[in-house]
Amino acid sequence: MPVKDIALCFPVRTIEGNLSGKKYAAFGNFFTKKVSKVYFLYICSLNQKEGIMKIKKISFLLFLLLAGGGVLNAQGTNSLSLSPHKVKHFSLKQAVDYSMVHNYGVINSGKDLEIAKLKIKESVAQGLPQVNAAINYKDNIARPVFILPGDVTGRPGQDIAVQFGTKYSADLSGSLRQLIFDGRYFIGLKAARVSLEHTDKEFFKNKLAVKEQVSDAYFNVLSVAESLRIIDSTLRTTQKLAKETQQIYKAGMAKDVDVDQMNLLVANLQASRTFLKNQYNIAQAYLKFYLGLGENDSVVLTQTLPQLIRIKTHDPLLLQSFNLTDNVDFQSVITNKKLLDLQVKLAKVAFIPAINAIVNYQTQGQRDVWNFFNSGKWYQSASYGITMSIPILSSGERIAKLKQAKIAYEQAQVLTRQTASQLGIQYQTTKNNYYNSLSVYENKLKNRKVAEKIYRKTTEKYTHGMASSLDLLNTHNQFLNAESDFISAGLNLLKSAEKLEILLTKAQ
Repeated sequence: MPVKDIALCFPVRTIEGNLSGKKYAAFGNFFTKKVSKVYFLYICSLNQKEGIMKIKKISFLLFLLLAGGGVLNAQGTNSLSLSPHKVKHFSLKQAVDYSMVHNYGVINSGKDLEIAKLKIKESVAQGLPQVNAAINYKDNIARPVFILPGDVTGRPGQDIAVQFGTKYSADLSGSLRQLIFDGRYFIGLKAARVSLEHTDKEFFKNKLAVKEQVSDAYFNVLSVAESLRIIDSTLRTTQKLAKETQQIYKAGMAKDVDVDQMNLLVANLQASRTFLKNQYNIAQAYLKFYLGLGENDSVVLTQTLPQLIRIKTHDPLLLQSFNLTDNVDFQSVITNKKLLDLQVKLAKVAFIPAINAIVNYQTQGQRDVWNFFNSGKWYQSASYGITMSIPILSSGERIAKLKQAKIAYEQAQVLTRQTASQLGIQYQTTKNNYYNSLSVYENKLKNRKVAEKIYRKTTEKYTHGMASSLDLLNTHNQFLNAESDFISAGLNLLKSAEKLEILLTKAQ
């Protein structure tokens, strides 16, 4: 064999994971082989001279890669490999559980709950001893002058200017305050606890709202994926029929209008497929957002629409009767009414005196020369006592505040009755919507089977020349409409079941 026909194969040691055949296909025909965590690159060429030139080029490239390997490894990635992204597999329950930890709204609601807990500590601390200290220092650059009558100093008729005090002065003081009695403190402490209960109810409400958002987003992704599956399957069949029709037309056994109609069907299906792919990406983006995932993360759903419909329609929770007192919205209104009742009590105790015990201590130093830390005396003083703050006259301010609090409480009572009535109506409406959706779903399921059967038989007749392209077009559209109605009915059934389930969920 001539030398120019001999293939050159040179093993070259490379950095693990940094090289692939796709990246450097321009340098010749080669393949990679991994041996003991080291990749060997085999470069093959049918021309010796050309092969040597390629070896030089790839060797120079490898030299650059090896020289920059430290930088690439330090950065944790390189230009020859894609940054890793997370791939999450979720059932519906797993998706909901994941969102309860990573959803942005749930995280912020959890922070509100933490703040409410700290508010209780703040309220308790107001009734515990309060200790404060202060340090004061003065440099009397111009001491005040006082005028004394001359009679005092033995100089009748003359005014004597006298300066009192020293040039420098400093004092250290401390105070202790202890609440003995204040009605506002005890009411505020109760209000902080009720506020925590209210915040906890709101936190649970937010989690239910996120659960509904995640579930709806999960259902939307599955419904679009199911529509895509139907479109893809129909498109393959239609493309095959279009090719067969084209061949029959060339043989003179079909009309050009039949070819045009088949091509039109294919074009419409391709347009629908493009639209659904975009909708699928949007539905995926919303689901990842509600889950708290990043934009580059991937989500794989492990359940299908039929599976979820079977699970939801057999959920024993949906068969339970509605209990008003277990509903979180009603409980939230009740806790709000408790808070407004405490506001009334707070306005009442504003008429009651408050008693505090106080202890003060102070030490002073006065100097004409700055030597506070060297010598000189410090003069101490201390006192303790009890103070009573007695409200006497506010010119109607406290009475106005009390009346406002009573009116707000009356509004809360009305809101409680209103909420009870609304929730009863909401339960009946949601329950009826669920059973209506279930009935529509069962009907659309039957229609889908019939439309699929008609479309399949018409397709067989068309391939045997027993049906026209117009017949196929009509049954094709009928089949797609039946499939679309079926998927929409399943989606509505799942969403209505989710709403009913949330309404029947007992508050924690």
